[in-house]
Amino acid sequence: MLHFMKPGADLLSSFDRSWTEFSQAWKGARSKASEKSIHDLRVKTRRLIAVLELAQALSSENGIDKLRRRFKKVLKSMGPLRDLQVQLGNVTQIPQGRAIADFKDGLQRRERREIKRIPGELKRGTKHRLTKDIKELLSELDHSSRALGDSRIVRSVERVISSRRNEFLKAERRFQRLRPPNQQALHEMRIALKKMRYVVEAAQPVLEPSAKHRAREMRTFQTMMGDSRDLEILSTELEKWARKKGKKIAIVPALEQLQEKREDLIKKITQSAPDLDKLALTHRLKPAAENTHAVSASVSSRAATVSPLVRGEHPDPRPKK
Repeated sequence: MLHFMKPGADLLSSFDRSWTEFSQAWKGARSKASEKSIHDLRVKTRRLIAVLELAQALSSENGIDKLRRRFKKVLKSMGPLRDLQVQLGNVTQIPQGRAIADFKDGLQRRERREIKRIPGELKRGTKHRLTKDIKELLSELDHSSRALGDSRIVRSVERVISSRRNEFLKAERRFQRLRPPNQQALHEMRIALKKMRYVVEAAQPVLEPSAKHRAREMRTFQTMMGDSRDLEILSTELEKWARKKGKKIAIVPALEQLQEKREDLIKKITQSAPDLDKLALTHRLKPAAENTHAVSASVSSRAATVSPLVRGEHPDPRPKK
């Protein structure tokens, strides 16, 4: 597969696309804080944070780390509602006795309170300030990518991916050493895998085509780990509620069911660990070789690839069909 754009222009186009997708997700969550819209905003925010991690490797701009923290704040603010919505999804799979029905009612009341809070978290003024800062960053990246040159951009991307890979392998080996499997170690491994996956996705425009498949494999493992974590959180919340309400005996069957599901997932994760190791070590995610063939002016033109925000335009917010 030939890459017709330069690595810098490829990444700039990817950065701009991630920002546009984030903006659409922000608008959707602000309009209706459904489980889907909140999940979508969190995913797009994580992708943008990964994009900014790559940007920091390419730029000397001092404000990138501060900008990343602001997006992490957005992510954190959506966390409580997302947790409640996941718990509600899982609790519906438990036999609905009286105690579980009461617990579910309590979750739904908390969810409604969190939904009312969302417009205050996603203020228009906050979005305007983020837009201004992203516009300035994209403009700066446009200049720095041209100054760096293709080979330095490729090496910078490799360093970021290598760092994330090493962090994941460290967490994965710690999880493997512990017997019985430790939930905290599993959580740390999931976070490290998630960060590696999002960086690989952000860098895909300058990676080999196989990177897309690798990212999908990472997502499969990440989902399995996340499901185990979600069941653990639900068990903890259910136990806390039962102690407060004096209904510990009534929820024992539900806790046993949740524990059984968690143990099955952890068993699958442990058995899959060699595949995870292979995914991180054997399949090197090397940036794709630069195309040396001549490229038509219409395709290689920087005006065609540079972000609309860099050119001072407003990108069309409508999703492409």
